[in-house]
Amino acid sequence: MASSSTLTKEVIGCGICGVPSQQFCNNCQVCVCVDCIKIHADVFPSLPHDIVLLKDRRLRLIFLACEFHPGQYCETNCETCNLAVCIKCTQSGAHQGHNVVELYKVVEAKKQEIEKQTAEIESEIITKYQATLTDIESKIFKVTNECDKRKNERERLRNIWHQEVDIIFNKVGSFTQFIKDYNLAALTTQRTNVEQQLQEIILKVEQNKEILNSNLPYEVVNYQSTVKEPKEISNDFEIRLPCLKSNAVGDTELSIKMGEIQATMTQTSQTCLANGLTLLSTKELLSKSKVVASISTKYKPLFRVACVGTDEAFITGKGKTISRIDIRGSVLDTFTTECQTRPSGISANEQGELLYSDCDRRTLNFVRQGQGEVFITLPKGWDPYSLCCCKSGDILVHVSCGGKNRIIRYKGEHLTQDIDLDQDGNPIFKEGKFTLNMVENNNGDVCVSDVNAENVVVLDTAGRVRFRYDGIAAKRKKPFSPRCIVTDCLSQIIVTDVNNFCIHILDQDGKFLKCLINSRVKVPCGLSVDCYGRLWVGLLEKGKIKVLEYLN
Repeated sequence: MASSSTLTKEVIGCGICGVPSQQFCNNCQVCVCVDCIKIHADVFPSLPHDIVLLKDRRLRLIFLACEFHPGQYCETNCETCNLAVCIKCTQSGAHQGHNVVELYKVVEAKKQEIEKQTAEIESEIITKYQATLTDIESKIFKVTNECDKRKNERERLRNIWHQEVDIIFNKVGSFTQFIKDYNLAALTTQRTNVEQQLQEIILKVEQNKEILNSNLPYEVVNYQSTVKEPKEISNDFEIRLPCLKSNAVGDTELSIKMGEIQATMTQTSQTCLANGLTLLSTKELLSKSKVVASISTKYKPLFRVACVGTDEAFITGKGKTISRIDIRGSVLDTFTTECQTRPSGISANEQGELLYSDCDRRTLNFVRQGQGEVFITLPKGWDPYSLCCCKSGDILVHVSCGGKNRIIRYKGEHLTQDIDLDQDGNPIFKEGKFTLNMVENNNGDVCVSDVNAENVVVLDTAGRVRFRYDGIAAKRKKPFSPRCIVTDCLSQIIVTDVNNFCIHILDQDGKFLKCLINSRVKVPCGLSVDCYGRLWVGLLEKGKIKVLEYLN
């Protein structure tokens, strides 16, 4: 309650004319000027009016005037109708015989309820959110501090190694930054969500306190709690920081390891991060490919084809569904994803399980026994597109982050490799809106169709660029426009070209071998290889699949 000295200094406008006044009606709880006192009294002629100086006012609840009984205030609450009514309404009016209670008692009871709830929010819920924020801040500090320590250790070791080792450390540095960005993006997103929820609750507390100080009874009576039992505060993001290890064996050998990046250098041999694989095969390219099956689908356009076994494939187009079909065109199963628009990439693992990416929710998802299962959720800002299940069980994913394109590798749920910068520290892939398509070759190379750069780039197991192919050697009329890419049992690299309606074939070292050209193959986009070594070519506009034999 304000002191008398404070009240005397207040200037309040007249409730009728708005002129500043020092008179106050205690009965009606309104300020009136000298000229309007009579007008005010005439409005409620049957009521007493206690006109006092503003400094002598007595604040109390403001009751509504009864619309049925002039001169009466609604000082009671009809519990039967949940309405404010006057005494005459309960004696002879529409509320005669109803259960009524004095309105000030209802207000007091409701204020006690609000006060109790507000105290619980302040002492329990807000405390939980603040503790969670503290823990998140601690994790952010840990990620930053530990990654900075690894950076310093990297620079100390850099002085020991020579020119070849600079390539390795650049890759370690890129991977460290990637891990840091990945963890901080997830933690920052989590922190933002918790802060938003905390601010909403604090705002509710402030609103409740305003109601507690209100002298409007029905503002209090009509209060409805909007605070529900809080959900479990999410704070389960697991920080994964691979250790940076180095070991020296005498003065003849040095080794370094961080996650899946590892190298050894000796005096007698150069570091080699690529493991070669020689394949013996009696197969060779046919002089002309043959269409052995033509499959019509409901997908127009048809974007992706992923073979399963010998004569089945998963397919997807413009829509949320993924269908499994056989070589005769029969639809064996259809799965509806939770994507807002369509799956951004599909692949099948060695067990024949479907895996798809959802860039709207930033998730990688398995489909098992007809049910979708989120396998990995990427941090905010990391949008997954095409993906590839490798024979080793690893998963390669094209990720767009801040407008830049990169490829990351998962071993299970663990992120083990980031393919982003070349040996000179420059981006390997061109910025752009188009999806990168990739496949792992038999020798461990990662072959990427960079649609934005209109070329194919092949990288070794350490993520270093081995070569690029720009399509010029094929001598086509139109510029090379690569889309989907696969490799076969001969380690040959096969990529569709939508501009020239053909399929380019290279050997594993980038030498152009030939183009598969067939008048029945128009706008080839989707591409996959079945267990018989046949190519399943998805035609973008017609929504058909042509199955080609190209090996003898």
